[in-house]
Amino acid sequence: MSGKWMGLFFALGLATTFLNLAILAGQISMPATARAASSGAKLLEDDDFTSGLSKIIRKTVRDYCTVGKRNAIDC
Repeated sequence: MSGKWMGLFFALGLATTFLNLAILAGQISMPATARAASSGAKLLEDDDFTSGLSKIIRKTVRDYCTVGKRNAIDC
């Protein structure tokens, strides 16, 4: 029984390795400028994304300043 499990784990590890190599080959073959332009620019043009990001940043700064006042940190 132990040999079957070792064989299964070996096959699973080998399959995962080949899948990762295929993904890596796809990433290397595509120029970095083509990858960056397709995803980053679309996110920054999305109003929901930018408003959500602004809300998170404002909340983080507000929380930091609240903690800073308790710890005598000048905001």
